[in-house]
Amino acid sequence: MKKKHYIFFAAVIGMALFAQYDMGKRLDRIRTVRDAKNAAVRAQEATAKAQAEAAVKAFGIPTEEFVAKFKTEAGQIAKIQNNPEAVQARMQKLADEMNSRHVEGLYEIISDDKSNADERALAVELLTLKNNTASLMALQNFVANTKNINGEKWDHKKEFETVLRAQAVEGIAGYPEKEIAISTLNYLQQRVDQKFLNDRISRASMNLLYNDNKNVTQQDEEALKKLVE
Repeated sequence: MKKKHYIFFAAVIGMALFAQYDMGKRLDRIRTVRDAKNAAVRAQEATAKAQAEAAVKAFGIPTEEFVAKFKTEAGQIAKIQNNPEAVQARMQKLADEMNSRHVEGLYEIISDDKSNADERALAVELLTLKNNTASLMALQNFVANTKNINGEKWDHKKEFETVLRAQAVEGIAGYPEKEIAISTLNYLQQRVDQKFLNDRISRASMNLLYNDNKNVTQQDEEALKKLVE
């Protein structure tokens, strides 16, 4: 009888050990599956983030978001800025997020003399910061066109209209590919008959050709004084 009891207890202990071993294996499998799922989720999140960033780079941010940011920045122009470097960084980021639709929208803004002046100035600045072919063409067409988007000739007597186009010329002169910038300025010089603006285009072209940026601001101020007189 004792031998049978020993055999029984041994069997019970063996079953308990096996059950414990089997439970451990199951827990290990559960942990492995859980870790694999977590890793897959993290990989999916990383992929989604990378795709979103790539989409912004390729297609820009959604138009509604861009317009909201644009309006916010335009509303800050007239205010005193304690951190101009931060402002410049925000505008550069916004320019980087622009797509072709945004460029077209900004072109319409700068070409409409009835649009808000701060928004028009900001639009020229963003097109300058964008520094791609589409933004260069927008600035070129703005300077070259004799009429506003509403079909009326732009008023040469309005100083802001002239200064805004001079700002666009400066943006064109800052295009990273020097030869294209010079070619664009030469094209504009043949199209623009407004004296101050034509002179500004000529000086921008000469400065690029001879790498001479001295006294450009002073020259602009003197030319503007003559224009006002």
